Order: sequence, then structure tokens, then C-alpha cells
Amino acid sequence: MVRTNRIRSTHQRRVLDWLADGGGTVTEVSTALKIRVPHASAALKKLRESGDVVRDEANIRGSRYRLSSQGLARLESDGLARMTELVQWPPPPGAAGIVLARDGPMMLLGYASQPAGPLLGIPDRPMDEASGVLLNSNGNEGESERWRWAVQREDGPVWWDIETLRRTSAPTQSSPTTLTAWMERPKVMGLVRARLLDEANPWPVSVGSWFSPLPSGFWPELPQILQDGDYVIGRAGNSGPPVKPRGAIQAVLGRSLDRSVVATNMSENAISIIDGNLIGVNSKPLPFVILKYWLSIIHPRISSSSLDLKFSRLVDDINSRSSNALTRRVLSDFPGREWRDETGSVIDTRHLSQRAGEACLLFAIEEIEAPIILDWRWKYVEALDRLGADNRCRVIISNEISLDIPLKLTSTDTSGKFNLEIPGRINIPITVSRDSMMPTNWQAPETPEELIRGSLTSVKNAENSREAIWLACQLSEGDDVWADRHEREYPLASWIATSKQSQPSRWRRVGDSLDPIWAGLADLTKFADEDLSRLAMYDDHALSILIDRLREQPLSNLARITNKPSVATAILLSREWIEDLPDVIDTWLEQPLRASEVIRKNWGESEIAKIASACPQHKLLLEDDVVDRTQMLAVMEDVHYSLWQNKSETWLLNCLASSIGRTALSSLEIPWPVILSKKDISSVDLALVHHMPPGVGKNYLIDSLMGITASEQGVNPSLGITHPFAGWLFKDSVPMVPLETEHDLDIHIELHRRFQQQ
Repeated sequence: MVRTNRIRSTHQRRVLDWLADGGGTVTEVSTALKIRVPHASAALKKLRESGDVVRDEANIRGSRYRLSSQGLARLESDGLARMTELVQWPPPPGAAGIVLARDGPMMLLGYASQPAGPLLGIPDRPMDEASGVLLNSNGNEGESERWRWAVQREDGPVWWDIETLRRTSAPTQSSPTTLTAWMERPKVMGLVRARLLDEANPWPVSVGSWFSPLPSGFWPELPQILQDGDYVIGRAGNSGPPVKPRGAIQAVLGRSLDRSVVATNMSENAISIIDGNLIGVNSKPLPFVILKYWLSIIHPRISSSSLDLKFSRLVDDINSRSSNALTRRVLSDFPGREWRDETGSVIDTRHLSQRAGEACLLFAIEEIEAPIILDWRWKYVEALDRLGADNRCRVIISNEISLDIPLKLTSTDTSGKFNLEIPGRINIPITVSRDSMMPTNWQAPETPEELIRGSLTSVKNAENSREAIWLACQLSEGDDVWADRHEREYPLASWIATSKQSQPSRWRRVGDSLDPIWAGLADLTKFADEDLSRLAMYDDHALSILIDRLREQPLSNLARITNKPSVATAILLSREWIEDLPDVIDTWLEQPLRASEVIRKNWGESEIAKIASACPQHKLLLEDDVVDRTQMLAVMEDVHYSLWQNKSETWLLNCLASSIGRTALSSLEIPWPVILSKKDISSVDLALVHHMPPGVGKNYLIDSLMGITASEQGVNPSLGITHPFAGWLFKDSVPMVPLETEHDLDIHIELHRRFQQQ
């Protein structure tokens, strides 16, 4: 529970409240709060002595002060004290909140229900508490004659239980619609530190007054600085009035998507100096005249007449494709660019050097009459200040530099949401259109692993297949409504845009028109039996899930879908789980999935002759019809060693005896240490292993030879290639090995088995 102590000193409370928005010097405090410097200094001194503020630099004139954690707690305690003194529960029916404290434009508000957003609509007159009206109960919205905007000065309301004075969660129902529900609502209030946007006009609502919520669809006017411009940057809050700022903006943006959104949204009737990839345009020729300003940077003291002459010669050389020192410098600063006489709406700066970028900037300042949008990714140059002070400048997008521009646009954690800082440290939440342009060099993902999702919650409709996939990838968690609209024309984009909960039903409709690899986006365990069995015909992961599902519920409907080769595969691999095995061999032979595994599983069964017909090598082995070296190698390559290991010694020595056999063996990944450790074979028998070409098969045989030799000599084997302990399989006892390994799993399992049998 937090203490509730009011701050008695007006100056100290005002200073603490102002510092809560950021640090400042004594002069800045004095100017912002309109109090004399000695009074501001005295208040700061007392607050520093009490530990409520700290000074960044001791005993230095002009040092900055900032709020300490103790000061923040004291400010919070003051707010709770005011709430306790002023709030009588329940509030008037339909009340949005109460004024708990105010000092000019700075306010502390208490909300009885969740406010609509960071931009707060407040009336110019208080509610009449005796005749408060519950909104939506009788159609009377209680509109005031005038409304105005205030903006939250922090992330959102801090909710408190009025009785216990402990933090709590926001009320679940923002605005109860019946009087009974209103009266019985939890005693919870949200405290909001806010600031009036229009500081010039006084607000005639006093401390302790309740006020009504902003009527639905009604928007107060914004301050003049936000409505006098000639272009719309976005909407105030989530869906408030359009914001048309007066003057240039510096957009301090790092993410490419944010830069793309802002540049695209503000580009109407303007010239954009920007990397074309950000706004989805192909590489465009640059106007020749940019080279004149490029030359002026290279030769800062050149006369005007000499500059004109040098520029004329350079243009001729470029047109005639002459190669000299100057044209090579052009190629270095403007790599791969074409040139023309006209100026388009986009000056594409992709791949340009800083000097080339500065030339484009100077050209815009001197030659362009239209509004200018600049995306600047280089170091600071003086021309940036010139542009920022020019009334043609709409926005300078940058991240690494700070310019003397009063309007700053910064990103939030949510794409499309920004904060616009206006003079006075006031941050206005802005929602900007999020229809960013697809970069021209964007490559559509070919597999689920290549897909990179954005962070948007909604996107525009697509005009072609490639754009549809791009837009679908921008959705962080999908948009089923958008996916529904695009399902028929762009099924892959629709699938990518589908939410997790809708994927099973969407796949049922579009799965047949997609490559099965795209099922990897979904949780296949949520798919219905029929859909999973169809997908398992092409996707081995789906087949594994199908097998597990059948083994968990052998008597389920899945076991009765016997017309699918995938289900037949699951049944043949799950003999132990199914008491009355159905006849599914013919179905499985239509598409023998996991043939080697199925044949091995059923090797000793009466139906094995029919099952083995799916693989010529298994059939050869079953009929004991392996007569030559070629057939031996074919069986060793395609059949699991457990089915032919009784013939392994004869076959291995036969193949080692020929150059062709040794070459073939070197490429076969067979765990020979496991096989040969159970045979009576000597190191002399394996001498020809050294004549094998390099390969994985040779590594296994080298480990076997090493283990046999160590056993014959009565010494411990050295570390193996395919498994560090491979040679120990040829000893009478093996050491304890780790549970997990990155080496050959068959050897690892055999080592553990031997260890358990010791």
C-alpha cells in the first residue's frame, strides 16, 4: 500500500511534476513554469536535499536536474492523497473522470472507466453531479458546447483500488450501460497525468469537478500548429482528426518499415529524395544538374563560369560514355546510375555516397519549388539546417543526427503508431497510414523458413500475386478477414495471412492448390484426421504426427480411413498397437511411403513377400538371390543393415577386393563398427581399407580397423572419427559414454546397450 501524503509546497509540486516528463536546468524550469529563477533554484535545492531530485553535475552552472525514484514515489503519493480527499464513490452516472489537480495546462485526472486512448477529449464545463446522465441509457450524450484535447504524459492510467490504495487492473467493462451496473462497479480509479494541448485558452473546470466522456464520433479542434499545414501526416490518437502540422518535421526513425510508411504517406505533390527501395520504385535516372552541385562540392572555390564549363564537359563525356578521371569519380559516387535532363517526383539515392547525397540535397534546395521529403542516412552536413528552415521542407527522416527542428516524429513499438513532439515537450500520438510500398528488391519466400513476418495488424487489398504475398508477410499474427477476401485469387498469400486458429479450416480449402511444404506454417496436430492423412502423402512430418495419433487412439476413426496410403503406412508401422490389423497392403503399395522402414518392421510377418515387392533390393534379399557384387552394394545402400548383417562379412570382403567395390563402399553411410564388432574378423582382412578413396564409408571402416587392431594388441583404442568411442565396441567392456551425442546414433545406442549388459 502506498502512503498518501500531499506535497504542501506549490513550487516543489510543480517542479516535481514538470521533471517527471524529463530533466532540465534551473533556467528551463523557470521558463517552463513561469516562476522566477531564485524561486526555481530554491525549490530544486530543497528537493535535492530531500532526495527527490538529483543533479547530473555537481557545482556546475547549467547542470541538469532529474527526478529520482524517491521523487517519483512522492509525486505518486501526492496523487493518491488528492484522490482520497476528492473522490466520493460512486461517481455521477456517466462520468468519465474527475480533476484531481491542475496547474495551468498540467493536470492530474482520475478516470472511473478506461479512457479511449492517449489523446483525451475533455469538456469545457464540468458535469452537474446532481443530474448526471448514464450514457447510452436514454440517448442523451450530455454534449458540452466546447471540447478540447489533452494528451497523456505517460503510457496510460495507473489503476488503484480506492479502498486498499493498492495497484490493480483496469475495470473490465469500460462503460456500464445500466444504472445498477454503474452503481455496483468496482471501486477502481485510474490516475493520468495529462496536459492541455491548447495552452492559450483557459480551461474553466476546477479541481474536484467530474467531467463527462467525449461523445462518440465527436472530435475537438487541434491546436493551430497541428492544423495549419498543407498536408496530412496522420490522425491524432487512433482515429481522431487529421494532423496537418505547420513547418518541417524531423522524423527520427530507424526501422525501414517506419521510414517507408512516413515517406509514402507524406509524398503527395512533393519531391522525395530517398532510397527507392523504401517506397517500392525501380531505379530511376537522375537529373544531370545534380552533377553541377556535385562538382561544387569537389571544387568549393571554383568560379561560377568555370563550374558551368566543367559541368558542360562532364555531361558531354557521360553522354558519349567517355572514360576519364572525372567520369570514373562520378561512377564511384553514383554507381550504376543513368542520367537525363528531366526531374521526376523521386530522386533515387540508393547506393549513393555521402557526397552524392549532399549534391542531391543542394540541388533540391536550389532548384526544386515543390515540397521536399528527404530521407538522410549519412553524417551531418550544413545543408540539412538550410532545408529544415525552408518552408518547402515537409520532413527530414534520419536516425543518427539531431537537427534544430521543433517538430519531432518518433517511432513507438507498434508499426503505424508514432509520437509527434511539439514545442513544450508535448507528445501527440499519431496514427499514420500503414500501407507501405513493397521494396523493388523484395524476394518472395519460397519456403516457410524464408518467411519473415512484419508487425502490422492490418494491410490494404493486394493488386497482384507478388504484392499479396508481401502484404501477407507484413501481418504479425494474420488477418482472417483479409485472407478470406484474397483466398480465391491468391491462395498462398491467403494461407500466409491466416491466423493460427483458422489454419486447419483454411488448409482444407486451399491446401490442394499449395505446395505441401507450406503446411509447415501450421500446427499440424490441430488438423483433422482426413486433412492430416491427405497431407501426410507428401509431408513426412505430417506422417509422423499421423502415426503418433493412430498409436494414441488405435480404435479412432483414423484407423478406418484405410483408402489412404498414408494411413496404411501408419497401420503397418504400428502393428503392436492394433489388435485386428486390417488388410492395407494393396493400398500401401499404391504409394509405398517409408518403404525401408515398413519392410523392416514387417520382415518376419507372413505378408512380407508382398510388402517387400515395393523395393527390388529388399525382394532380392528376401529371396536370397544376391549373387554378384553389384547386387550386394545395391542391397547395402537401400536396405537397413539389421536385415543383411548376417552376410556382412562375406559381402564386405568381396567388395573390398575390387577397386570399383572400394569406391562404392566409401560413399555408403553404414555403421560398420556396430556390425563388425559381432563378427570374427581380423585387421588383416581389412587391410585394403587404406586403399579406399576418402568418404564417409571409409571413415566407418577406419574406425572398425582401429578398434580391431587395438583389441588384437591389447591396448585401448584411440578416438574414432564417426564416434569418439567407436573402437571400444571391439573390446570386452566399454566405458560410460554421455547420454547425448552429435556423432553416429547407431554406434552411440550400441555403446549404451553394451554398457548396460556389463
